[in-house]
Formats: sequence, structure tokens, C-alpha cells
Amino acid sequence: MSSSSDQPSLTEIRQHIDALDRQILTALEQRAALASAVVAAKGGKAVFRPGREADLIRGLVSATSLSPQMIEVIWRQIIANNISSQQRLNITMTNDDQIRSSASFCFGATIDQQIKSSPGDVIEAIADDAADLGLLAHWQDDPSWLDALGQYQGHVYIIAITPFIQGQEIAGTVLKDAAILSRQLPDPSSADVTLSLDNGKLVERDGYHADAAGLIGIFQKR
Repeated sequence: MSSSSDQPSLTEIRQHIDALDRQILTALEQRAALASAVVAAKGGKAVFRPGREADLIRGLVSATSLSPQMIEVIWRQIIANNISSQQRLNITMTNDDQIRSSASFCFGATIDQQIKSSPGDVIEAIADDAADLGLLAHWQDDPSWLDALGQYQGHVYIIAITPFIQGQEIAGTVLKDAAILSRQLPDPSSADVTLSLDNGKLVERDGYHADAAGLIGIFQKR
């Protein structure tokens, strides 16, 4: 039978934690250096890659017993820092506290927020290249802006939903889903859904179908 003297002391436990913290810090520095190398290799391609991010988070969640919410919170900070090192994003949205919270959660604090009075103005700003990305309430919560999006078919697309993991909170408030819009379609992920409008009716189809009739977006399944 082992005695209590075989158990590590509080001091020893803390020393192990401190050593792990330094290893994590070193790994983060190495990751940041690799991310800088990616910037050079991209050659001007879009800095926000929702398909790549979705596959990354899915893989991390499946590889750990830690909560999915915790995984996304940590990696969102890492990804947001990587994005901000490449480009200061100009993101347009309506004057909605929850949408602003979703933008900060996904992209961090280093963004320029462009507030518009209506979803239609948000979509128009993206189409006119006056903003890099746009955020609007999820179409299931507010489908009214889909008609406006349809008017810019082929020029503005839904490319992602944030947060990727449901149940995320900021200051004790659960984040509502927000749609992210862009002038460019996202890169494919391992689980995509294609959105189309057919005579004003929203159609969802599994898979990445960039040539779909009435295409208004492609987003990544959770």
C-alpha cells in the first residue's frame, strides 16, 4: 500500500503546471511563426478560411475529452490573432449587441466595425467592396434579409455560421448564431451545406456545390 508520502506535494504539482505552461507558450510561438510563413505562401488569398477552421475545430474536438466550447474559445483566440497579423478586417453589421458580440468572438477585438441601419445596407456594403465581411442574424431567426441577398446573387454569399460550437457564452450570455457573408465562396470543408433560393424558397443541400442554381451560400456543418 502506498503512503501519503508517495503523493506529489502541492509545490511539485504547481511546478509541473508551470513547466506545462512554458511548453504551451513555446508551442504557440512556433505556431505563430508557421502562420507567418503561411501569409507569404498565400499570395494575397482571403485571410478568413471558414472551411479550414471548421475542419480544424472538428478534429481537435474529436481528439480530446475537453468540452467543445472550451476548444473553440481557445482556438478562436489563436486564429483571430493569426488573421489580425495578416489584415485588419473591416466587418459590417447591423446595430445589434448580439451580432457585435458574435463578431468579437469570431474575429477578436482587432477589427473595424462598420454599423449599418439595415441588413440590406450590410449586403450592399459587401457587394460594393466597402467591407471585407458582414454579419447578420441567422436566416432561421430572421429570414427577411434573404430576399435582399438574392438580389446580389453571384456577388455576395453566406460562407459560415458563428459560433461554430453552439452554447458559447460571453459575460454569461449565450451567443446567438450569426451568418457571415463575403464576396467569395468559402474553401470546401469535410461537411458542407449548400444554400440556394428556388422561387423564393430556401433549399439546403448537403455537400459543396458551387455551381448550384440560385446559389446564395455554402456553410460548414457543426
